[in-house]
Amino acid sequence: MNKATDGFTKHGIDHLSASNINLWSNAPDVWVMQYLYGIRTPMGPAPWRGICVEDAVVQCLMGGKLTEALDKAHEKFNSRFMIADEATSREAARIAPMVEIAVEELKGYGKPEFPEDSHQEKISITARGEDWSIPVIGYLDLVFPDHGVVIDLKTTGRIPSTMSPEHQLQRAIYAKAKGNMAVKFLYVSEKKASLLEDGDPTELLQQSKVQITRMERFLRTLDKDQAKAIIPLQPSSFYWKGAEDLRKEFYGM
Repeated sequence: MNKATDGFTKHGIDHLSASNINLWSNAPDVWVMQYLYGIRTPMGPAPWRGICVEDAVVQCLMGGKLTEALDKAHEKFNSRFMIADEATSREAARIAPMVEIAVEELKGYGKPEFPEDSHQEKISITARGEDWSIPVIGYLDLVFPDHGVVIDLKTTGRIPSTMSPEHQLQRAIYAKAKGNMAVKFLYVSEKKASLLEDGDPTELLQQSKVQITRMERFLRTLDKDQAKAIIPLQPSSFYWKGAEDLRKEFYGM
């Protein structure tokens, strides 16, 4: 294997993830900026609310008091958004009901298991081509060995009837890595919750291999400045929401 010339090594990319592959597939212009130039779009209030909810849910499942977990979650959320606007106020108000619903849904599983040195278990599978290979990693939210199940917590304004293709790929990677355990995604809104497990992991991983192979060829062919110069731009993509000025600065439009 000639690692000196494969596209990932050429650009210093030593691993992939579901979010990396999904971004490449859905918004290659954002992907180039993020993974070749190290410039990330800012995290908005909704994903940050999700992180705060997850922390509070884990605290409760591990035996902590709900009131204390909520206080800590709100403190963490507010520390990032010092000036409240309509969007941040809306997401802050969702924290408490989402935590309460998630804890109620998950309490029957008991305490999740975590590695000694982390609050999430790292998993890895390997994608391989003719002359390249690269780890595809992920981090598990909640592992319940006694029940043989991994549960990923997704907070959302609206519960989907079917998992998105992006989430299906994430689940497929987890399922491949944890072959002896079921992998389910718990979607939680401020009103209800739903446990989903959609998609055929084998088929989804085969599809992702096609995207990863195209990514490697792209990286092998171009340096980062050439990639920036020719990548199609999608200014109206929701991936640029809240980062319009960054897009204009980086791409000139």
